[in-house]
Amino acid sequence: MYEGIDNLKSLYDRAGKTFSGGPSAAQDVPRRTAQPDPVRRSSVGSGAPKNPRTGDSRATGRDNSSDVRSRRGGSTAAQLDSAGHLESPLMEVEEEERRSPHDHVDRCVPESFFDRVTQGLRDDLEHERNRRLQMADTASKHRAEFAFAQLENERSLTSLRDELRVARGIVDRSRAEITALQTLVDAHHREHKALCEMLERKGVLHRKKQRTDGTA
Repeated sequence: MYEGIDNLKSLYDRAGKTFSGGPSAAQDVPRRTAQPDPVRRSSVGSGAPKNPRTGDSRATGRDNSSDVRSRRGGSTAAQLDSAGHLESPLMEVEEEERRSPHDHVDRCVPESFFDRVTQGLRDDLEHERNRRLQMADTASKHRAEFAFAQLENERSLTSLRDELRVARGIVDRSRAEITALQTLVDAHHREHKALCEMLERKGVLHRKKQRTDGTA
């Protein structure tokens, strides 16, 4: 019984209410049960047996069950009185237990706590959304820079290829010119040789005699 009263008081404290009936009833019950029986007090003081009525019934042969029932009925009435005094709080305890745990949580936890938790989750979600947007912007910027650099590389490569093609053309033309000049030089050398032979035959040009030592 006392454990139930303590549980009831704790439930009232959680709900923010004042438990008025519990402590008074809890104090009344031991006060009533702690009062000694006057018959026992007289029997203890006189040194008589603990239950004189039992001795009388043995001597007279009469049954004292009605007295025992009346005594038991008195203590039972006291218990029923205290139980009736606690009837409404116990009913509230049962009603409290029948309620859903969500109602109990909603009643015990303040609304500001849920507001703070919800606001914190919203802030985290907003921060994560902003971070993803920043990452997407950074990735787009890097893609644009990479595409621009790749385009510049392609342009530079194309320009180098064009320059190489032009240089190869210049080299080919230079080789052709060199070949033509070599051919012209050979032709001039043949003409000069032929002219010299003709002048020698006509006696205009005397050929130098070679010395015996092989020098001219």
